[in-house]
Amino acid sequence: MALDEQHEETLEVAQQRRRLETLGRLAGNVVHDFNNLLMVIDGYARMLLEEPQLSRSAQESAEEILRASGRAAAFTQQLLAFSRGKSLEPKPVDLNLQLTQMRPMLMRLLGETVMLDYELSAEPALILAHLSQVEQVLLNLIVNARDAMPVGGRIVVRTRLSPDRIFLDFEDNGAGIPADLQPRIFEPFFTTKPEGKGTGIGLAMVAETVAEWAGQIQLSSAPGQGAQFVLDIPRLKQVAEEPAEAGKEGIILVVEDEDAVRALIRRVLEQRHYQVFEAASEDAAIEMARQQSRIDLLITDLEIKGGQGKNVASMVRLLHPDVRVMFISGYLQDSPGPEDLALQKPFSPKTLVLGVQHLLKSQ
Repeated sequence: MALDEQHEETLEVAQQRRRLETLGRLAGNVVHDFNNLLMVIDGYARMLLEEPQLSRSAQESAEEILRASGRAAAFTQQLLAFSRGKSLEPKPVDLNLQLTQMRPMLMRLLGETVMLDYELSAEPALILAHLSQVEQVLLNLIVNARDAMPVGGRIVVRTRLSPDRIFLDFEDNGAGIPADLQPRIFEPFFTTKPEGKGTGIGLAMVAETVAEWAGQIQLSSAPGQGAQFVLDIPRLKQVAEEPAEAGKEGIILVVEDEDAVRALIRRVLEQRHYQVFEAASEDAAIEMARQQSRIDLLITDLEIKGGQGKNVASMVRLLHPDVRVMFISGYLQDSPGPEDLALQKPFSPKTLVLGVQHLLKSQ
């Protein structure tokens, strides 16, 4: 390769890297702002569900808001992973809960000629995965079963648990798959559907995702006898959650330049009987810290008007050496100090309260 060609290729690679870095920073800014909005939506929907006289209709509406907020939060996490240039961290997902929540959408997708029955385990079917991946796997397997029954039929989805494994079964009474084609069924771009009716990507993606979960998928089928796909996935043991107690004595300074987020945090904490002061900028926060004789906990956004949350934390610590610190952010990039806590927005009121309790207990 000539020197001029090498030079041009190096320049092109550098330009592509700069474009990706710019796009990553833009994605990070979008995530930060969007997560602030999602936190307000999610937080007030959860508080609404705590109302004792809430009608059934209002409860269902609030639950739909929460589910939509959860899907939006998953999307922002994908953007965040892209902006950081790394993959998302998997989280606990209950397959039973996800199947239940997706059922109305799946029923609309199947139409009137296909029945969908669930046989779900009594205990949660917890796995470690990305929520968007779980949704895609469930959707692909349901669509695959539907397409095998062009004149209608029945799909049964069941979860079975062993001490260490979860078995997720998808069984249909469709046309079945010939034995000679079964070894190729998970190959990319291989499909038994007519031209224009399938891409051959769905089952390949399912197999790749299940392997990423350290699981495996098996097919059992015969022509005219339907098909059964069985996913064998490691089971995540359920950890008992610490109950969110009523607030104990504590004086908290909240520093957040988004008015709606600051108001939500204050309302949640005051409902649990904490004494809360607030500020919307670095200067206001430092002035508030000077005025108070005691501050037990500082909750500050990392990016605030007129400064940085870490600067606020340093100044407040000079004035109140025993203060504990909780950093919050819609775009969390760095880990906090060993004695601090960091929460990625959007987080629920319960998560906020548990974090506050943890920090105040460890004073």
